[in-house]
Amino acid sequence: MATSTTTSMNDYLEMDGNIAFNMAIFNRFSSIGDSCYAGICGGFVEGVYQWATHNIYGIDESANSKYTGWTINFENGASRRVYIENWVMDAKPKNWKHAKNLFGKYLRTDEKYNNSPAAQGSSY
Repeated sequence: MATSTTTSMNDYLEMDGNIAFNMAIFNRFSSIGDSCYAGICGGFVEGVYQWATHNIYGIDESANSKYTGWTINFENGASRRVYIENWVMDAKPKNWKHAKNLFGKYLRTDEKYNNSPAAQGSSY
C-alpha cells in the first residue's frame, strides 16, 4: 500500500468509486429532495454514491497551468463546472479524510457558466 507521502490528491479522489469527488459534487449541486437517498440507502455515503450513479451522466476533466476543472454532465441534460487550484491537486494529504476535506474546502463553482443558458438542461 502507498504511504501518505506518495499518495496524491487524485489517488484519494479516485478511491472507493470516486466517493470523495462525488461528495463534493453532491454538496454543491444536489436538490433538497436528493437528501432522501441517504435514508433509502441506509447512510450518507451510500446515498451519495447512488445519487451520483442516478444523476451524473459523465464528467469531463480539463486543466491549465493554474487550475484543474471538471464539467459534470447530468442525466437531465444540464451541466455544471467546478474547478480547483492545482496546488491543492498537487498536495500530499495525510489520509483520505484530509484529502476529502481539502478538496471540499477549495473546490469552486464556475457561476458564470453554471448560470448561463448553455448549462441548463431540460426541465421536467
